[in-house]
Amino acid sequence: MTRRWWRAVVAGLALGVTGAPAPVSSQDNAELARARQVLEYYQACERTRHFAPCWTLLSQRVQGDWSKQGRGTVAEYALAKGSGATRYSDFRVLQIRRSPSRVVFVVEATGGGDESPLRARVEYALLREGGQWRIDGLRIGQSEMAP
Repeated sequence: MTRRWWRAVVAGLALGVTGAPAPVSSQDNAELARARQVLEYYQACERTRHFAPCWTLLSQRVQGDWSKQGRGTVAEYALAKGSGATRYSDFRVLQIRRSPSRVVFVVEATGGGDESPLRARVEYALLREGGQWRIDGLRIGQSEMAP
């Protein structure tokens, strides 16, 4: 048996005896990494303008909002989002705000071409829903947008 396995057993026993969760910093870092991975998947859709794969990344609330607009299927969502004029190609995280169930990534997004460069401050709100991180909000500058 490996040393890592023994550490897991000891940590599990300690958890059972004390009822205390694992150290907050390691939990926070792992959760933040999972949230960031979802953000990166969504940004890949923004780069390519192919949004069908991102439908499952949206929170139930956001999917419901798209349905209320008559765009509640993957194909309808992908068509609506893919036809948008804004196209970002690079993203740089400037700030991260988090709580136990929510993470907001403040990002500098750039794109366009030499003739018409784009630069915007974009906030992506992710919500912990059903054990997974989901995109729950999008703000570009001061404007709320549908993710």
